Amino acid sequence: MRKDFTRLIEKLVQSLDWDTIFGVHKTFKFGIGEGSEVIPGLKRKIYSESLTKNDVKNELKALLRFVVNNDISKFSYGPWMIFWFNQDWDIIFEEDENLEGDLEFDDYRVESRLEVLFSPQRICLTVDAKPEEEGDALSNEEAVLTKMMKKALKSENYEIAGKIQELLDLNNSESTSDK
Repeated sequence: MRKDFTRLIEKLVQSLDWDTIFGVHKTFKFGIGEGSEVIPGLKRKIYSESLTKNDVKNELKALLRFVVNNDISKFSYGPWMIFWFNQDWDIIFEEDENLEGDLEFDDYRVESRLEVLFSPQRICLTVDAKPEEEGDALSNEEAVLTKMMKKALKSENYEIAGKIQELLDLNNSESTSDK
C-alpha cells in the first residue's frame, strides 16, 4: 500500500471519537468481525467485557486497508460504512456546452478521499409490489371473476356462472360510466 494511503488511514482513525464508538459497541454488545465477509487481517472476536477500544480500532484499520487495497468504492461491514475514492482512478469529464474553451484534466485537482460512517443501527426496507391503482384493482377483480366463471362452467354449474357473468357485466358497466 502506498505511504500516502497509509497516512490517510492513520489520520482518519485518529480523528474518530473512540470513546463514543466504544460506548456504542458496549451498549449494543457488538463483537469484532461480525460482518458477512471474511476480511484478511480481521480476527473475529465475540462481545465480552475483555473487548477494548484497540480491538475496535484494529477492526476499522483492517477494513480500511481491505477497501483501499482492493479499490472498493463503497463498502459496508457491521456498523461501518466506508467510501473510497482513489485519485488514480480514471475520471471522465463530459463536455459542458456552457463552459468556454478546452478543458484539460490538469485543470482539476482530484485527491484521494476516504470517508467512514459509524452507524450502529440501520434499517433498509424495499417493496417489490407496486401499490394498486383503482384500475388495476378492477382488472384483478375481473380476472378472478373470469377464472371463477370458467371453473363454474367446467363443472356445469350454470346458475353460479350466470351470477358471475352478471357481476362481470355490472363491473364493466360501472367502469365505462366512470370514464
